[in-house]
Amino acid sequence: MDVNQTLPVQPLGHGGGQGGGGGATGKKQQENPDQEQRHGHTDPAINVSGLLSIDGLTPEAQHALQRMAAEIDPLRRQVEQARVALEEARVEAYRHGVVPGLNRHGFVHELEKLIHRLGTTEARPALILVHLVNGDEIRRKQGLGAHNDALRLAHQIVSADSQQALLTSVIGGNDFAMVVLEDGLEGARRKAEAVVGQLRATYTASEQFLQARTGTALLEPGMTAEAAIAAADRDFL
Repeated sequence: MDVNQTLPVQPLGHGGGQGGGGGATGKKQQENPDQEQRHGHTDPAINVSGLLSIDGLTPEAQHALQRMAAEIDPLRRQVEQARVALEEARVEAYRHGVVPGLNRHGFVHELEKLIHRLGTTEARPALILVHLVNGDEIRRKQGLGAHNDALRLAHQIVSADSQQALLTSVIGGNDFAMVVLEDGLEGARRKAEAVVGQLRATYTASEQFLQARTGTALLEPGMTAEAAIAAADRDFL
């Protein structure tokens, strides 16, 4: 008899117990589209407009929602302006102060991305470091302006071959870096020798030629950008 008396207390899906859980699940499923709208790329003004069409809203609630809808467009524009400003700041942070190219921070960032993609290709690019040997001498004897001119000339040579130089940068002082796609390590070293020859044939406004040394290293999957720079640095000729 006790069992029969408890049977009417099992209306699943409308009350407490397991039925309450079922009702809560249905409510969550109904709320999921709203959650997706909050986390996805949706138009907030459209959501507010949808709320305005709900029956039974008081005039005060309708007025509040209308005010929210009017404020959303300016907020959206502010968010977009902030996104653009952030991107411009990132580009500026990666730009070298003298030459029209990447600084070390920007180079490491781009080199990390390039190395990450090596697992999807058979290509093995090489990193070449180029040190302007007489850069300090030019700075000491001819001044900062002459040194900056020498850096710009050297950067023009290092980044001239856009088909082979995948990435170029001044990574500090008189040191340049370039990533090339050549025929293995020996091909990269031949490329480095060619760059040294081009620099030697280049003269500053004060008739000072550019003298350089190089080091090379193959880029391998899993290698960090700093490890690649260190490997090329150990290979200096």
